[in-house]
Amino acid sequence: MELLEQGPVEQFTLAKLAKSLDTVSMALYNYFPSRDALLEGIGDHICMQFEMPPAKRNQRWQETLMQWLWTFKAHAERYPIVLKVMGVNGNSSPGWLRITLTVSRTLYEQGFRGHDLALHVWLFCSYAVAVVFNELQGSHFRSGISLSHIDKLEPDEQEFLLMLRKHNMTLTTDEVLGLAFQQMISNLEREVERIQNA
Repeated sequence: MELLEQGPVEQFTLAKLAKSLDTVSMALYNYFPSRDALLEGIGDHICMQFEMPPAKRNQRWQETLMQWLWTFKAHAERYPIVLKVMGVNGNSSPGWLRITLTVSRTLYEQGFRGHDLALHVWLFCSYAVAVVFNELQGSHFRSGISLSHIDKLEPDEQEFLLMLRKHNMTLTTDEVLGLAFQQMISNLEREVERIQNA
């Protein structure tokens, strides 16, 4: 897990792992038949740590999904590499499937079926991954250094971006994610209304 945190998953090799463990690559094959199998094992280990808090009595579906989003964010903070190992070579790990099960069940209970269900679960979870990953990995773009090349823009562009930057630097991660999560739920509310009126 430490090696995966140091760089892209594409650079993770059994040879690097063996070296860090002061052993040889062949010794690792006694436990994992391939690099992909090891990555799947890591992904499952991390994803299986995900735990939804117990639902409140008479909890609305919107609250369940909002709770899932914040729980996923906390999980990604605790295990930043979850976003690297939730799937290997296009295959979702069983652990990732378990994480997304709450979303699938919640949308099913709201009337989504078949292709429509698959599409909305995929999009909701993909948006969650994208928003959480971008905020946890990219919030530094709200810092002053992100404007280090502003002098290459036209004066009116510089002026506008400097005005905007003043406000960007006060944004908090919770504020950014709170709005993004609320927008995701609002989009689903419109879809649920469409299904119920069909």
